[in-house]
Amino acid sequence: MDLDSSAYYKLSSVRLGNVNFKEYQRISGELGLLRDRYDYETPEMWCSRIRVPFRKILEENPRIFSKNGYITMIGKHIERSDRVHGLRSNYIYCSVCDSLVFISKTPCLETCYRDNHLKRCINGDQNEHARRKEILQSIDERESTIWVYKQYILQEEAKLNRLRLELFFQSTSHSEKDKLASISYDYDTRSVSYEAYLSAKATIAENTMPNAPNLNPFRVSSAR
Repeated sequence: MDLDSSAYYKLSSVRLGNVNFKEYQRISGELGLLRDRYDYETPEMWCSRIRVPFRKILEENPRIFSKNGYITMIGKHIERSDRVHGLRSNYIYCSVCDSLVFISKTPCLETCYRDNHLKRCINGDQNEHARRKEILQSIDERESTIWVYKQYILQEEAKLNRLRLELFFQSTSHSEKDKLASISYDYDTRSVSYEAYLSAKATIAENTMPNAPNLNPFRVSSAR
């Protein structure tokens, strides 16, 4: 089997009574040691260190693996000194193209994108359009997340302003202070939905002059 997300799940979820238990556990342990990035390592250094041993694992277990697979570089998520977890990075090493590859990382789609890259390599499909589409989808997801956070910030700022008005303008009526602080008495979760984000994005696009220069150096134009 190709070493993709399904294979990784199969290795990690094998049960004690399974005939492959010991072998899968051994391979999982070996892969786990390779995934972790050392503190001083750049992605390129990590790739250089794990490339040969990773390919060796695939080649020495032909009963289980084809020679096609990827491994994800893992960083650290430090909560406190005694609680450190693994943190998946944007980087994989792919044995098919024999390269360090940047993968568009999003909470919903990163596993799919890693598998997609492996499949394209196996099929000999260097589809730059598909890769750009994945990047654009990731950008859109990140932008929508930022937009939602901004809506929450605006709500908290309104509450903060209302508290200040209550503290310093005691002679003003409650309803007038609510109005000044833009306080709403209701909360509609649809106001922070993805559909609301798309609507706001479309409104901004309509109100933007078509000939105005785009000053965002990181903006990626839509793939055609």
